[in-house]
Amino acid sequence: MKRIAYFTPLLCTVIFGGTAALAVDLDSLNGAPSQTPKVASAMRPYGEEVAAPYQTDFTMEEPAVPEKWISGNIVGSWCDGFLQTGNRWNMNQAWLTVQKSVDSNMPVDYGYHVDAIFGTNNLQCFGDGGFDGKWGVSEDGYCASIYQAYAELGLGKLSGKFGKFGTLIGFEDVNAANNAFATHSHMFNNEPTTHTGGLFTWAPDDALELNVGLVAGSDNSWQNKRGDTGFLFGATLTPAEGFSISYASELCQVHSRLGEQRVAQSGGYYLLGGADIGDQNEYLQTFTASLDLSEQLSYSFVSNYGTMEDRATRTHRFSQYGFANYLIYSISDQLTSAVRTEYYYCTLRKAEDSEGKIYDVSYGLTYKPVENIFILPEVRYDWINVAGVKSKGVTGAVACGIVF
Repeated sequence: MKRIAYFTPLLCTVIFGGTAALAVDLDSLNGAPSQTPKVASAMRPYGEEVAAPYQTDFTMEEPAVPEKWISGNIVGSWCDGFLQTGNRWNMNQAWLTVQKSVDSNMPVDYGYHVDAIFGTNNLQCFGDGGFDGKWGVSEDGYCASIYQAYAELGLGKLSGKFGKFGTLIGFEDVNAANNAFATHSHMFNNEPTTHTGGLFTWAPDDALELNVGLVAGSDNSWQNKRGDTGFLFGATLTPAEGFSISYASELCQVHSRLGEQRVAQSGGYYLLGGADIGDQNEYLQTFTASLDLSEQLSYSFVSNYGTMEDRATRTHRFSQYGFANYLIYSISDQLTSAVRTEYYYCTLRKAEDSEGKIYDVSYGLTYKPVENIFILPEVRYDWINVAGVKSKGVTGAVACGIVF
């Protein structure tokens, strides 16, 4: 009953959200989940009429696929072993989306997007306790949140998002149905998930996309209690089919009361126990390169780098660096295998310097017995050395879900 009480505001938000359209591309689950850089925007034509099956030149064309009015997924998982809460099933996400996309072929158009989530892995979407943060968290870790809620205005190849939207930073997705693994990388756990403000996207053609945004810091929801500010930049270049490179970064001013240890979801600087951060300048960047090696095999390289320094003294407080390799092989239309290797390093200056070094490797399968259902088993091994304390171990996990 307690979970239902937390879920009620979520349902009300979606029901009164208005007309909806598809946010999860079912084709992205053909073979492997759509593990692609986040920088690419959601702009795509939605107003195209379905082409006639036969044209005057007697050639056949594929009909345009219309957006659905409502979409989402339900994903559950079991995890046991090193650094994992095991021996029980969790409903990770019940994800519901309402959306109207901007048509880049029209001179002027508008759109909107709302993602509402209920489950065990949505604390990262609460931010600083905005309106959805008041819904609370159940004793067994379930909560509801509004991951994204923004309006969009399109002027041809230029568009703008205004509201709360997903970050450009990083490679893996908050949406569990779009990932190739049941668990996340350590880099993902030390990156922001959302920003609130404005983000402008210019996509003159299929080969280039640029993003610029002014935001209220990272993961600060709607209230932004401490007045954080930030700047976002992203660029994606696709010089050839099957090859793309992208860069995304944020530069933020993070404010805090003296002596306060902020509890932020993007807080990599809390990994080593936290610090009284005061007012800081924070920089974080992600670089991604993806290449299709064959029709069945794809490879992605992802790296991040971040720093934080005291604004008053310019003293270095925190830094992080990491890189990961993703190799995904499509065995058949129903079965895909994936390997992820990662190295993550961070250092925190408190009374004395502390550092953490992490290595991990994961192997996972994605099995689709039917089009909209997937099963994702994974085995993972971590080597961790944080502040001189060493540990290592194996994690076993399996996730399954349905996309609608």
